Amino acid sequence: MFILFSLLVPLMALALLLYAIPVRATVTLVWREDQQEQATMISWGIAGIRSSGNGTGRKTELLIAGRTVLSHTGPRETKGGKIAPAQTPDPAGALKIDEIIPIVQRILGPVGSFGSAFWNESRFEDACGTVTLGLGDPMLTGEICGYYWASRFILQASRVYIGLEPVFDRLVFGLDITARVKVRHPLLIVIAGLELARDPSVKDAMHRVRERNRGVAGA
Repeated sequence: MFILFSLLVPLMALALLLYAIPVRATVTLVWREDQQEQATMISWGIAGIRSSGNGTGRKTELLIAGRTVLSHTGPRETKGGKIAPAQTPDPAGALKIDEIIPIVQRILGPVGSFGSAFWNESRFEDACGTVTLGLGDPMLTGEICGYYWASRFILQASRVYIGLEPVFDRLVFGLDITARVKVRHPLLIVIAGLELARDPSVKDAMHRVRERNRGVAGA
């Protein structure tokens, strides 16, 4: 009895924390002529995971109270000192369309239920940043920027604070944008995810995919 009680109390405490403490996700995208970076930060309380990449490698960090306690950097595979091109999947290993349609039809309901739960618990907090735009034509660039500036109050009402910087003498496009989303009750998403994983149609779909991949690997 004592052992059962000692197991239930921490689980109940964890469930309460998962319900009460929201999860926040921050996505940052930087795209310029000389810089392309993407970063994703997922935080829960004082803990967080941050993943960032710049095209030549990806860095993953575990943070506690904003400080990095564990870090891993994974460069892309190289051949002869050059970045290896991304491998394309073997078409022979892909499911045929007449196999995909029945699977999608069976899992559409449970996946839709999970998506609905995630949507109901998610809240868009804000988006901020800057877009640099040059269309090569000063008049056209000014016209597009004027339309944007005239509508920025509508965007700000939706918590979108993105400035537009015009460049009139050349063709250019760049952005530096950060968006934030909050999941109010992560426990409900976990429960919905467990229900999705336990659904017989989802299990059958995963089994079919694994069997197909195993058959291709053994061929």
